[in-house]
Amino acid sequence: MITDDLIATFRTAQAAFTERVHAVADDQWELGTPDEQWTVADLLWHLVDEHRWTRPLLAGLDLDQAGAVAAGLGPDSRDGATLVREWDRAAASSAAAFGADGALTGSVAISRGRVPASEYLEEMILDLVVHAWDIGSAIGYQRPLPASAVAGIYPLAQVIVDRTPRGMFGPPAQADADMPLIDRLVALTGRRPR
Repeated sequence: MITDDLIATFRTAQAAFTERVHAVADDQWELGTPDEQWTVADLLWHLVDEHRWTRPLLAGLDLDQAGAVAAGLGPDSRDGATLVREWDRAAASSAAAFGADGALTGSVAISRGRVPASEYLEEMILDLVVHAWDIGSAIGYQRPLPASAVAGIYPLAQVIVDRTPRGMFGPPAQADADMPLIDRLVALTGRRPR
């Protein structure tokens, strides 16, 4: 996928995730999600933290340095209103960082070593799409994910899952070829399609 397409897909996926974050009701933060280790609040905190790392990683900092920057960007809170506010800040920061001139020309340090920045972006897109599905499923959100984001990342999804360290995704779930694309996508990550 070319850089402009990746950036557009990222923005669409991030907007879809944000839409679902803002739809979480006060009594839904402790609901379980299809990612069984996390509640809705835990899952959102994971994305807040992940997107706080984007700017320092793209600036060339190593994992320890980027982690220190990310830790200083705001509270580690599971309170719903705080989470939403911190998500909006982290999302704006990561979108600006990925959209900056030359942001995808270098490499970044992630847990498995240095990778091309475009590869890092692909993984962030998959994470946004899958976790948007997780939150939507948990809270009963009915609006479908944007077809362009799902179709944009689906051709890369198997490669991303294959290069991701073991334990990050469960074994693929059963998905038939005639199922909707989003169902086949989430099945690759070990989730059971709805």
